[in-house]
Amino acid sequence: MNHRLTAVAALALLFAAAPAAAAQDGDAAALVRTQALSVLPLHAAFGFYAGDYERAVSPTVTAGIGGSYFSMGEETSEFGYSSLEGKVRYYPSADPLRGLSFGLTVGPTFLSAKDDFETDENITALGVGFEIARSHLMGVDRRFYYGYGAGFKRLFMVSGEERGAETAIPTLRLSVGYAF
Repeated sequence: MNHRLTAVAALALLFAAAPAAAAQDGDAAALVRTQALSVLPLHAAFGFYAGDYERAVSPTVTAGIGGSYFSMGEETSEFGYSSLEGKVRYYPSADPLRGLSFGLTVGPTFLSAKDDFETDENITALGVGFEIARSHLMGVDRRFYYGYGAGFKRLFMVSGEERGAETAIPTLRLSVGYAF
C-alpha cells in the first residue's frame, strides 16, 4: 500500500508545481483558484479513507488523481479495497472547481478477501466510472473547497479467480479541502 501512496504524493507534487493565477475583471481583481486538494472526512468515520487532487487544465476541464483505501474484518475474516484513479471533469459553466461537473474516472482497483477457512483471494480490476458532482469555493480568499457528487464505477476483473467478471459499484463523494 505504501508504494501506491508514494505514487499519489509524487503526482500531486508534480501537478502542484505551477502557482495559482490571478485574473483582472474590470477594476477589481478576481482570485482564480486552479487547484484543489481534498479528503472525504465523513467516509473516514466508517473506515473508508479517500482523497482527491484536481487541477484546471482549461477553462472548462480539470484533471486529477484520487485514491481510496478500505479494510474491515477480524483475524479470521477480512475484506480490503484500494484504488488509484485518474479523473477528468468537465465544468459546462467554464468556472473550474465551481459549479456542476461531469466526470470520468479510470484506474486500477485492488480487492482482497480472507475467509474463515484461511482462503486468501486477491483480485485486480480496472475501474472505469462516471460521476456527476457539484463543487464550491468559499471564504474571503476562496480557499475553502467542498464538493459532493455520485456516480457508478464498473470493475473489469483482470486477475484473480474472478478474472473476466464484471461488476458495477456506486460511488459517493462528500469532500472538503483547500484550493490554491
